[in-house]
Amino acid sequence: TYHKAIPHVATSDKKILLIGNCQVRPLTQLMQAMLSDADVAAVEMLPEGVKRLQDREPEISRLIFDSDLIFFHLHGEALQAFRENYPEQYQKVRFIPRIVYAGFHPDIDYVEDAQGKKVFGPLGGYQSSIAFFGWKNSLSVSETLNLFREDVFESLDYFEYASTARDLLLSEGEETGVPLEKMMDKWSAQGCWMYSMNHPKLFALADVARAVLEREGIATLPGVEEFVDDVMNSDAVLPMYPEVANKLGLAGHYLFKRGTDVTMRGLPVPVLSLQQFVGESFAAFSKYPVEELTCHRLASKRFEDLKTRLAASAAAAVSKAKHEPLAASNATEVAEKSPNRSPYEGLPDYQFWRRAIERLPMGDVNPVVNVRFRLSQETRVATAGSCFAQHISRTLRKNGFNYYVAEVGGGLAPEEAEQRNFGVFSARYGNVYTARQLVQLFDRAYGRFSPVDSNWLRKDGRMIDPFRPQIEADGFDSVTSVEQSRVEHFAAVREMFEHLDVFVFTLGLTEAWRNRHDGAIFPLAPGVVAGEMLADQYEFVNFGVNEVVADLQGFIDKLTSVNPNAKMILTVSPVPLIATYENQHVLVATTYSKAVLRAAAQEITKRNPLCDYFPSFEIITGNYNKGAYFESDLRSIKPAGVDHVMRLFLAGYAGEVGAQAPTAAKSNSISDDIRREMARVNEVVCDEEAIDPLGTQ
Repeated sequence: TYHKAIPHVATSDKKILLIGNCQVRPLTQLMQAMLSDADVAAVEMLPEGVKRLQDREPEISRLIFDSDLIFFHLHGEALQAFRENYPEQYQKVRFIPRIVYAGFHPDIDYVEDAQGKKVFGPLGGYQSSIAFFGWKNSLSVSETLNLFREDVFESLDYFEYASTARDLLLSEGEETGVPLEKMMDKWSAQGCWMYSMNHPKLFALADVARAVLEREGIATLPGVEEFVDDVMNSDAVLPMYPEVANKLGLAGHYLFKRGTDVTMRGLPVPVLSLQQFVGESFAAFSKYPVEELTCHRLASKRFEDLKTRLAASAAAAVSKAKHEPLAASNATEVAEKSPNRSPYEGLPDYQFWRRAIERLPMGDVNPVVNVRFRLSQETRVATAGSCFAQHISRTLRKNGFNYYVAEVGGGLAPEEAEQRNFGVFSARYGNVYTARQLVQLFDRAYGRFSPVDSNWLRKDGRMIDPFRPQIEADGFDSVTSVEQSRVEHFAAVREMFEHLDVFVFTLGLTEAWRNRHDGAIFPLAPGVVAGEMLADQYEFVNFGVNEVVADLQGFIDKLTSVNPNAKMILTVSPVPLIATYENQHVLVATTYSKAVLRAAAQEITKRNPLCDYFPSFEIITGNYNKGAYFESDLRSIKPAGVDHVMRLFLAGYAGEVGAQAPTAAKSNSISDDIRREMARVNEVVCDEEAIDPLGTQ
């Protein structure tokens, strides 16, 4: 039923209904507190919930028909039942994300009996995969406890769950129209924000509740979540294992809290040690014949490989015992201590030159690992930078992605538009070779910087824009034409910055020419295609790492000030300098320039979680390809090299299955395994509440 509050501060008088998993219980309490005078109700989709929708149960029907707004979790079966049985009410439905995140608890899964029903243990339906693995393979409790260690977790890819779980949750947010990235960063700053993989802590749900209400234009009371009971912590609370926590920069432990209820308040908190938890889990499993119980993830190659290694270790121990009987008596003691292992043992193949480079065919080398975010076909991707950046825009277009062009040249024939540089980049700024040029582009577009140079004269008497010297092949016929084009251009640049989702910037050069008086940076030196090289007015500059880092950080700060959700991908152009003004060999100058840009990109991505680096430079210039990706001029990039770069770009950021190289296959198969597991968890409803919450206690 609706929970009606006695209001002291009136907000909204809407009637709101939430339909979904167990998270609708605390969300209902939070929304009621935030709205004060609203009526908020919840229908939790327990196992019989779908049937109640299909049967148009009177109580549920009353709630649905009386509601002004219905917030719905993305339950496929429940949503289908709602659409089929309440089609006239579907216009009230708004979607909200399910907060499911396994990054803190990668060991936890469900165990099922022969009928597909969940098996309950000391923490209700939550089971340890390792504990079940030990029981299923006839290990003792002591032998199973010895598996809770870092090298085993590494082999089971437990440290990969955080990244994949984050991607999945961000996708859930995108699908429901609730941006979660900044919320997740905020939650993570407070430590572990989940009690289990599908039970969030109250402060996380409070942010979600407020976001979905404000998305609907409903004002909320601030801070009232402090007065709401956290009902989720009455259920089982799972620990973040110390080895997992350490990878995330957090503190962990091995204490497991049983589910409790309100009658136990004031009593000691029922907490289990790891040994108690595993022992009680074994006792719960042992009520069934071993062949009747299953856990989906035990069929994965990860757990099969663990089984093989344990069998090999056992065989080796038996063999050794035959030759060293006295030493064999201490085998258990030795096994329980940290082995004398190399710190490189167990690292993934991509961290070893021989496995990731030497032993692979050239086309299979894939240095793209652990990308920070993904692109969907709806993601608005804008590009800027050197000439090499144009390959990314063409690839996105070709593969059906949303390459965002804000300056389109409306009314022009396609051939003319292309000739006049419309669509080459997301706006008609031409090549933006340096980070300083990018910062100044932003400032000029927003009226924060007005350079002294506004136009240059060509030898044929036509005018050009000094900052876009080659966008008009025929030049401009007057200063007025230059200025009018610039006004239109800046409007498009502002639109682009404010509406893009991802900005791809390819760093090309450190060398540039600038005006001595106002510091304006030009893509070409005065006198190359227009203007005059006046020594008292212009000077050469070669930026260093600190300057490039400062410029990039300045741009990111400016971009996020007008577009808080913007992300950025940095690349470094692999194309060598065509010439250098430094008094040194062009090869040395090229090496310096690319080293500066690469170091700056690394520093920026370390500082900014929403910024990522894509290694196009390494793919083309890496010595593994023996120069095969360069044309005979040793500067232009062959189509095969471009194809290799773009294939890995799509595989990394867009998840294009057909684009994956074999070296990426292992990493991506791990991610796919985890995604499948999380998809199962996402569809699990918490039916534990329908039985004794204390489980087997």
